[in-house]
Amino acid sequence: MRIFSRRYLSQTVDQRHGDIPLFVCCFTSGLLDSVSFNNWGVFVGMQTGNTVLLALSTASLPETQHHATATTLTSLGSFLLGAYLTFVISRWSGSLSRLFVMLSFCIQAALIAVAAALTTAGLVPEDRNGGGQELGNIRIVTALPPLAFHFGMQIATSRILGFNELPANVLTSTYADLVGDPKLFSFHWNPKRDRRIASVFLVLTGAISSAWMMKRGLNIYGQMWIGAGLKFLTAAGVWLFMDKDRGDTELGRKPNGEPMKKTGA
Repeated sequence: MRIFSRRYLSQTVDQRHGDIPLFVCCFTSGLLDSVSFNNWGVFVGMQTGNTVLLALSTASLPETQHHATATTLTSLGSFLLGAYLTFVISRWSGSLSRLFVMLSFCIQAALIAVAAALTTAGLVPEDRNGGGQELGNIRIVTALPPLAFHFGMQIATSRILGFNELPANVLTSTYADLVGDPKLFSFHWNPKRDRRIASVFLVLTGAISSAWMMKRGLNIYGQMWIGAGLKFLTAAGVWLFMDKDRGDTELGRKPNGEPMKKTGA
């Protein structure tokens, strides 16, 4: 079949639709970072927060987080390793080949599934009410490496796809770039502004969904299995629907769908 052929898998994916899988990543970021922070007092995607927590841990603060140094270093180190290896492999293999992008999302899904399986098996403690009862249990680091490594891969993939306005993991720069857009209130199509607004909405929606799942007493591995499923669906979408770029120049658009500047004769 065509979709299994080497030629099809080695094709360059259509970057014009590369923002769609990244929107899924935004929702997943809110879903999983809220779980991680509420249960274990550490982030797996937002590494700015971890850097601040690491600094506080040098003074044994907050006093309730006895393993803050270990958890933040584990998360930050795993994140950096995931991003680094993704960039290195992309340069070696052809960063926009269908196979590379598809496998990137498949591996991300598998890593979330590993964390979900560990939590489902009871190897990772839960604290759905966020009371801090489990922060003294060193086993809270167990699920951090696969989750943080996955987020490193995620943000690297967003850069490789060419959508720097969709980092998918954090919103600080997105907020600043959004309000700094001179066409913020324009009624005309403004792709970067619209993507930033969508990313804020999706991260917030993912986090709210996760919060209410925990509030209702659902086990946190539920959010992880949902995140893994979304990433597998994203990989399938890349495989089946992101066809090779066709006629971007003739369409007058860049690969990521933005208008190209016309040059005079």
